[in-house]
Amino acid sequence: MSHASHLGLEDFKRCLARVPTSVGIGFAGYSEPWLNPDCTEMVEHAFAKGHGIRIFTTLVGMNGQDLQRLQALRLGVFVVHVFDDGTYMNSRLVGDKYRDLVRQLVDADIPLIRFVALGEPHPDIADIIPTKALIKARPMSSRGGSVDPKIVAPRQPVVGALTCVDERQYRNVLLPNGDVTLCSMDFERRHVLGNLLYEGYSALFE
Repeated sequence: MSHASHLGLEDFKRCLARVPTSVGIGFAGYSEPWLNPDCTEMVEHAFAKGHGIRIFTTLVGMNGQDLQRLQALRLGVFVVHVFDDGTYMNSRLVGDKYRDLVRQLVDADIPLIRFVALGEPHPDIADIIPTKALIKARPMSSRGGSVDPKIVAPRQPVVGALTCVDERQYRNVLLPNGDVTLCSMDFERRHVLGNLLYEGYSALFE
């Protein structure tokens, strides 16, 4: 098992070269994508290769220059998970830089951008985001038992056959060592489909 915490840019390019351009690339997964310092360049590279782009981010790790570069691209989905009032999220991350970035995003007028909040948005940003652009998410659920049970009660295990809606079984997660897991709910990495550094995309689904 690899202990690498970041997917390197060159490894990302090697893996992406094996993925058909008809496959959209989502920057999300198990963690915040912009904690990887090469994330913006990865987005630009995937876009240049002809892939559709989906972004799901809290903005942590992103800066104004990253945003300017992203504005130049035609993004299919851009979802910002804004910090709430501290009920569910760590509000200490809301500072001047974060507020400025949210304000820049609102002013950028990116066509498909959406702001999603669990609970009430943090009071320092509530007046920045237009009401029509803010989506109140459905009640939080504990993903893989990862949420403190004092905040959200664990869900009962599902019994019987499972299905993925909208062909989400193909929305897989690329890990820093090249492994591809079935989905972002597989926190224990029980379902590793293969490794894109060493095998082709179609082999993942054999």
